[in-house]
Amino acid sequence: MIVKPISTRSYAHNTVAYLFGPGRSNEHTDPHLVAAWIDRAPDPGRHPDQHTVGQLAARLDIPIKALRPDQRPKVKYLHIPIRTAPGDRQLTDAEWASVARRVLTAGGLLVDGDTKGPRWIAVRHADDHIHLLVGLVRQDGRAPEQPKYWIKEMRREVDRIEQDLGLQLVRRGDGTAAKRPGHKEHFKATRQNRPAASVRLRTAVREALTASASVDELVAHLAVQGVLANVARKPSGDIRGITFAHQPEPGREPVWFSGSRLAPDLSLPKILTRLAAAEHFVGGYQPGDPWRHAARHLDHYPRTLDHATDQEAADHIHALGALLDATTHTAPAAVRNELRAATVVFERATRSRKEADYQAGRATRELAYQLTHTHGTGDAVTWLLCVLIDAVFAAARWHQAHRHEQQEHAARQTLIHLRAAYQQTAAQPLAHLTRQAPDPRVNARWQTWIHAHAPGLAERITTDPHWPALATALHHADASGSGSVALGDDDRKDLGQADNPAALLLWRIHDQQAQQHHRRAHSALTRSRLTTRPSTPASSARTPGITPDRNRHR
Repeated sequence: MIVKPISTRSYAHNTVAYLFGPGRSNEHTDPHLVAAWIDRAPDPGRHPDQHTVGQLAARLDIPIKALRPDQRPKVKYLHIPIRTAPGDRQLTDAEWASVARRVLTAGGLLVDGDTKGPRWIAVRHADDHIHLLVGLVRQDGRAPEQPKYWIKEMRREVDRIEQDLGLQLVRRGDGTAAKRPGHKEHFKATRQNRPAASVRLRTAVREALTASASVDELVAHLAVQGVLANVARKPSGDIRGITFAHQPEPGREPVWFSGSRLAPDLSLPKILTRLAAAEHFVGGYQPGDPWRHAARHLDHYPRTLDHATDQEAADHIHALGALLDATTHTAPAAVRNELRAATVVFERATRSRKEADYQAGRATRELAYQLTHTHGTGDAVTWLLCVLIDAVFAAARWHQAHRHEQQEHAARQTLIHLRAAYQQTAAQPLAHLTRQAPDPRVNARWQTWIHAHAPGLAERITTDPHWPALATALHHADASGSGSVALGDDDRKDLGQADNPAALLLWRIHDQQAQQHHRRAHSALTRSRLTTRPSTPASSARTPGITPDRNRHR
């Protein structure tokens, strides 16, 4: 249940007319009072033949207009929408009336037995919410005595209401969320059936930042996405501001947004700090396959969070968001939609009260930059998605431990999209490995091995759909003599924390075999180059009268 008070400077008529009207898109159905300051308040919704909007508004305005004009408050009303969460049951009018009274009482606007309190109404025009309109002048002419932190008191009462009525417990924010679109922007997006302009801009800027190591690169990447970036400079040449806008329709002006309006971590100082930290990326280390290298880097991400300070962990999680953003650029087309959905959701999990300093996650951001310049193919994509799931799972646990409810929820929602993307990329290699499954006796041997080396996880691993492919990978690793079938204490801890230990163990072994194959191929190539000699000169070219002494250098 969400409660968000809105200050209103005008008199009651406009707000009352909106509450009892059809709505901006005819979404208001059966508007009517569920409660008011008196039992028989005028209800133009249920009794339009007896009462009008004007009559109800005039009754609400009486205490305010009774004061001299110079005594009337600038903020005359509080307009308080209260909404249940999607999936909650539909409350009755009587339940909504109780909710309204409890919220107003918590905010000091209603006192039991006080007949001189402010005038107020609770209007219901949809199944899932009501609107409160309460005057800020009591009927005796005084201002209501509200507690200092009256909004917090209202929200604490809403928490208790959710428990009492069996509703979902809505996760409280910490002030680090991106600003929601305004009403005009929201309704325009609804008409166009697409995300609001600021939401699309935020996603575009984040993805472009991941692929950029300078302001010029950022502007170029945004231009490719059809986004304008206006860089304002001081006379000295230093940047004093960057604003962003979508390409406008012909004949229209662009609507500009500052970075800080899009999200707290997209303010100008933070953009410049992040780009400064990325300056060395262009000439930095470029691995042969950054997708596989990124997977190996993230393979121990849960351990990294466990041993990091809060400041470092916050930066690691922010960098993880950058790496997730990078996958949407060059991942196989079949999974890009799921990955883009994952990045949009995980964006909320990247910000908390502990701000990123762009230092601890430097290596992760560099790999993200490399990913944006290399298309992902084959098993490397599946391997990276597997460890990304565990990395996001670890981020959710970290947020849970620090009671970051919105961030934890965002991370867990991200897992839904990542698992869907993983299933798409893993289907073919898993089927291929399963078709090579060894003799049942060999399979039984590896079941025994798992029970001996990971007893706490054995049942979970051997009953997982990945098990046939994992048994094949274990058998091949053992047969190749790669030594990949040993589990140390750290390995067991990683598997215990993994979202899917069977999948993690499978792709670790698969990657180790790929590394071994690469090393063998490299060694063979090196040996072939060393043993190659220039051809011996023809005998006709030898100096006449000289016979080579074959034993001279033995």
